[in-house]
Amino acid sequence: MTMTTRRAMLAAQALTVFVTLTTMAAPAAAQSDYPFRLHNRSEGWTISGFQTFQGGQWSRNWLDGPIRAGQFANMDWNSNAGNCTVRFRVSWVDYGATEHQADFCKLKNVYMLNEGFRWD
Repeated sequence: MTMTTRRAMLAAQALTVFVTLTTMAAPAAAQSDYPFRLHNRSEGWTISGFQTFQGGQWSRNWLDGPIRAGQFANMDWNSNAGNCTVRFRVSWVDYGATEHQADFCKLKNVYMLNEGFRWD
């Protein structure tokens, strides 16, 4: 067997292992526990933060950036542990924060309004 043939065989084996591992990991990575969308349905306000209250304390801000009026952000708990009904806090630019509570096991969308919120 020549060196070129041997390298080709090793490369093919490495590719086979990579494809096998990637295929096995893909379904787990694609699954999501309690995903939802956070919509900003206010009139001109910008959401700057989203936090949940669990274990006696507020979480870090879930958002990577602001959500302007008319926009939304995809959110995910990445866990199915804990209570379904959770307090949450939404921070607004130039306003402060508002606190709410929802059953995240039942909802797919949270719509933040000028006053309060609704979900479906």
